[in-house]
Amino acid sequence: MNLLAKRLPRYAVHAAGLLLVAAGIAVWARLPAADTVVAVAAPTPAPAPDPAAGTIAGWLGPGEIRANVVVNGLIKGELQGVAVLAVNGAAPRAFRIGEALAPSVRLSAIEPGAVVIDIAGRTERIAAPAMPSLASPGIVRVGTP
Repeated sequence: MNLLAKRLPRYAVHAAGLLLVAAGIAVWARLPAADTVVAVAAPTPAPAPDPAAGTIAGWLGPGEIRANVVVNGLIKGELQGVAVLAVNGAAPRAFRIGEALAPSVRLSAIEPGAVVIDIAGRTERIAAPAMPSLASPGIVRVGTP
């Protein structure tokens, strides 16, 4: 009797597993076969185009390219100058002629006191800030004592 009491929980677990396997086989047997034709609903027709879609696409589309360019300084070089520009609120950075400032925005030319940028084929001239007048002449040579 003691031996039966020890093995009874094992037999119960095995019996429950056997019942689960039998239930799985019964469910799989009731599934339709692969060659069985299943009725499919006819596709629904496409909805009519929304007349306001074009207007909304215009509001949310790429639209006109805009670039906020601030000239911080111009540096003259022997062959080519460099413009120090802040583009779209970013930190100022040096750019050479032909370099891209942003997508579809390039630095076209550096003029005395201004830069010319090309925005998707449209040119725009941006003036550099005026140089402040210095109170002193700057660095001067001091005579020997």
